Amino acid sequence: MAENRLILKTLVVLSFVFAGSTFAAASCAADAYRKSCSSCPFDDRGKMDQPCYQGYQSGGTACVSASYPMAAGLYAQGKCPDIDACASELSSCKAQYSSGNDTADCAEGSVSVCFSAADQCVAKAAAKCEGIKPPCGLPIGLIALAIGGAFLAGFVRRE
Repeated sequence: MAENRLILKTLVVLSFVFAGSTFAAASCAADAYRKSCSSCPFDDRGKMDQPCYQGYQSGGTACVSASYPMAAGLYAQGKCPDIDACASELSSCKAQYSSGNDTADCAEGSVSVCFSAADQCVAKAAAKCEGIKPPCGLPIGLIALAIGGAFLAGFVRRE
């Protein structure tokens, strides 16, 4: 019984540790969409107020520029075509997953996956544009493992 609880606690701690390292990239588009869903008004047909949505969309764009300033500068010079590809993928994804009713889309969450994917795409495109090779993850993994081990040690001592 105690062994099963220890294994369960270990799995919970490790999932939080690895989830944290997975979402280290900026979540500008996903945050902007989530905020627009919770803050913008909807009409009686379920359509979101467009000026409100566009305001949050602009905020998401500003967040991307602030998160990847070097890539933003290169993009302004026309040197980062992969970022345009991310915008195109986001549009295609929204067209595929949107029901046409923004209220339902916000509640269901299927369109939010498109914005999360766009954030991942932009992170990769910015790194490629800036000439940064993808990290192997070892330093982050070791730090996360050490933190997870400390939490696990705390759980084990309490039993």
